[in-house]
Amino acid sequence: MPFPQPQCEAVFLQRPQRFLAEMSFPDGTKELVYCANSGAMAGFILPGSKTLLWESSDRKRKRRYTWRAVEYEGNWIGTDTHLSNHLVEEALRRKIVPGLENYDTLVREHAVEAGFRVDFKLSDSDGDCFVEVKTSTVVENGVARYPDSKTPRGVKHLKALARLAMEGNRVVLLFLVQRADAESFSVSNLTDTAYAEAFEQALTVGLEVIVLEVPVYPEGFGAPRLLPYKKLIVNL
Repeated sequence: MPFPQPQCEAVFLQRPQRFLAEMSFPDGTKELVYCANSGAMAGFILPGSKTLLWESSDRKRKRRYTWRAVEYEGNWIGTDTHLSNHLVEEALRRKIVPGLENYDTLVREHAVEAGFRVDFKLSDSDGDCFVEVKTSTVVENGVARYPDSKTPRGVKHLKALARLAMEGNRVVLLFLVQRADAESFSVSNLTDTAYAEAFEQALTVGLEVIVLEVPVYPEGFGAPRLLPYKKLIVNL
């Protein structure tokens, strides 16, 4: 999946707010760009890092640029969580997500209860499958993890998914790792114990977990591969 165009390079300077990052451009100008990642991204966004930005042609848009990726230790890491659903949808339509290949129809943003829409509803003759997508960008010692900051919204989503599972539905939480240097994945309680607890509870009532890793290049994303899920990382 190629990155939307037009695209340009810049250098990361700082992140003054969660959804804003200051970039330096080749002509010496500096500008605040939109950061579509609410996570901390700790450890891999360093001043002086090379970045990729998408330039919007919408003059009414407050921020001209959106941060797509950052280079870290020779690897590119995706920073735009908004692209995750597009990637997963493409993989689902191509039937290359292990365990989800046999569904015939796909509906996006399906309302399941007041205040909550699941990212995808898949259907076939045997029934439905509800799929929620989360993005992981932090990797430590070869293990990708989620979350990397507190996520009350994520806790709310987990509880809604658990209710769906308890009603007898097939429910999948799909974690998409936007980098290619992970060998496994784990949910951790390092930054949000409430999320970790809600996740463990959801597993007990039938929530399924699928983890896909996609390599990131200056041109876009490569083919996904399945990552093994490991037991919860506990902050000792």
